[in-house]
Amino acid sequence: RAIYQAMERLLRGQFFPGRQKGSFIVHGGDGYHYNVREVRGNIVRLQCRHYRRLALGCPGTASLSLDENSLHHLQPHNHFPDPLLSQDFEVRRQMIREAASNISGRKLRSILDEFKLRLTSLHLVFFCFRVGNPELASRFTMVRMHSALHAARSTNYPRIPNTLTYLGVLLGLPNVRPLCKTADDRDYIFQGVVGCIERKTVALIFVSGRMLRFLATLENIHADGTFKKRPRKPQVSQIFNLVTNYGGVVIAVARVLMMRRTQEAYLEVLNYLKTLAPTFAPRRIHCDFERGMMNAFIIAFPQSRIVGCLWHFAVAFSRQCRKLGLHPVAEENEQVHVFIRCLAGIPLLPVNMMWTGVLQIWGEVVEAGFYQLFLPVFQYLETEWKPRRHEMSCFDVPERTNNCSKYLVPFQRQGQRNRKVLPLNLVNQITEAWQMWFLNKDQIWNLVGGFVKLEFLAWADKIAVDNLRPVTHVRRWSAVLNDQRVNRASNLLRAGQLTPAWFLHQASFAILAAVDYGLHIHVDEDSDSE
Repeated sequence: RAIYQAMERLLRGQFFPGRQKGSFIVHGGDGYHYNVREVRGNIVRLQCRHYRRLALGCPGTASLSLDENSLHHLQPHNHFPDPLLSQDFEVRRQMIREAASNISGRKLRSILDEFKLRLTSLHLVFFCFRVGNPELASRFTMVRMHSALHAARSTNYPRIPNTLTYLGVLLGLPNVRPLCKTADDRDYIFQGVVGCIERKTVALIFVSGRMLRFLATLENIHADGTFKKRPRKPQVSQIFNLVTNYGGVVIAVARVLMMRRTQEAYLEVLNYLKTLAPTFAPRRIHCDFERGMMNAFIIAFPQSRIVGCLWHFAVAFSRQCRKLGLHPVAEENEQVHVFIRCLAGIPLLPVNMMWTGVLQIWGEVVEAGFYQLFLPVFQYLETEWKPRRHEMSCFDVPERTNNCSKYLVPFQRQGQRNRKVLPLNLVNQITEAWQMWFLNKDQIWNLVGGFVKLEFLAWADKIAVDNLRPVTHVRRWSAVLNDQRVNRASNLLRAGQLTPAWFLHQASFAILAAVDYGLHIHVDEDSDSE
């Protein structure tokens, strides 16, 4: 310590701390900077700080004599001097200190831009010079500083709690609540904790006040959850999402972290949303066929029409066919594949024609000689799905699938925007060791911060639709053709010009991809479909 104090007095400001704790950097006065290599008596041996960073390593060395108060250059350098390094380090240190001063409120980009302006247009006093320095400011790009600023801010995050209840308590504290502030600083997205710990119905609801007012005016809602990709801590069963199709644009309205996926848990969430938005009464609710979710919507909104998802049914039915051993036969025999596709399309029929269509396809199966092969399939349809015909039918419904609810959902590949907003999608691209470290470090806080950003983007999309601005690209031609095909077939069926069986043969092309997915024919395993 005495030697370092002597060095500091000797070098008069050209001796400053490095990035790591306990490290020091010495400025030789000619633009070159050194690390302390060793101390022998009153001689301090210095080594260029680029001795490892450059491709060939810099051989530059020097020695500092405390007795003679002199610095001697021993070996030449193989790079140009950097006279701004000391200022660079000091600006970086102040940026990190500012980022660590709070966990939210100020964005990292605003911190970076403010310090760059101080070095250029504001002409504040920095490091004993009073003129703007655009060359120094140009060094501080977001690419360089984002990781350091984010790491500094993360040091202020509380330790991740083990339970959702405790997480809700933390999010309500004055020093943590700013993390839930909307991007325009006008509102908060965290609305509270609902449920009971004993019944395991605890849930955290994230929806802004403006989204609640928007929710109260909606007539159609899509509900779904992602449970394969979720935070590991605290214990979360799924991220439940409520979205809507607003003017052809998917708007994410609310997100809920749920402890369990039970009917009681869903009812707690829906009743609380009805308390927050008393006029919330959608006419049509799209969801998958999860029994607990459907029952909760039926109880909470008895006047609403509950519509199942055509995609989820087609995938579930095709998977059951695969379990019953039809997969290898369907790959080799096109007729078997067609029968599976037709049966997977029965939700496209009206409720009163649905079982008639099944029986007509059964007649074709018997005539083709596949009686024994398809008998377990029809028994499965009769026991599992025939009692749920009213939930299955999506005839004459503008939206037949619930897949839009996966848009703007954390971790999902369907929402391309998430890849730029949420860092959590990186989990699938990194090694297991890094994955375990990342998931247990500050993931839940990143997730909440991502909710904030996505809420702002969704609200901006809503305003754009209100102002008649285009938001999304034109639909894929295949989707447009499938819709036209189903609509034409529906009109002919309504006019009595098509039998239910022939309708299924023609209209079921719309769910061909779902059938192949369920049968595991050229599929991607990364999905939350059940």
